[in-house]
Amino acid sequence: MIHKLLVGFVSSTLIAFCGCSESPTPNSSVSPVVNVEDDDSEMNAAIAKAQETLSFFENNWKTMGSDAYNLKFAMPTSDGELEHIWFTPIKIEGDEITGECANDPENIPNLKLGDVRTVTRSDITDWMMIVGQKCYGGYTIRVLSEREPDVAPPLEFVDPPTN
Repeated sequence: MIHKLLVGFVSSTLIAFCGCSESPTPNSSVSPVVNVEDDDSEMNAAIAKAQETLSFFENNWKTMGSDAYNLKFAMPTSDGELEHIWFTPIKIEGDEITGECANDPENIPNLKLGDVRTVTRSDITDWMMIVGQKCYGGYTIRVLSEREPDVAPPLEFVDPPTN
């Protein structure tokens, strides 16, 4: 099975929080979707790390003064695969997380930018909180940035503080 990771949101978020007035020139060689195999050990480790540290996001997303905060949901596609889509959280209550779709999905016909969906914690595959030039979380973005440094966001990736 191939996982599809939607990465276009990262660049649009950076434009918004950096205060840039112009969109970057589209590069036809860079797709907003990256296909990742199920057995990709680096990506699986990144998703596991995001799950392990999700409590930091849950405890701080409303109070940390973030410039941007988002969660990545694994959503089933029409062809039986998973597409990982960024959502802006609206409500986190117990095991359920409700968010507004922050991307245009590639292969989920009944989901579009701005739609609201509720998932469980186990459906979360990444999270990020951007404060200034620092990105807390963003573990899948880190993996993709190492693989494609030319399109990596200009952020310092940091792990959440440990207690």
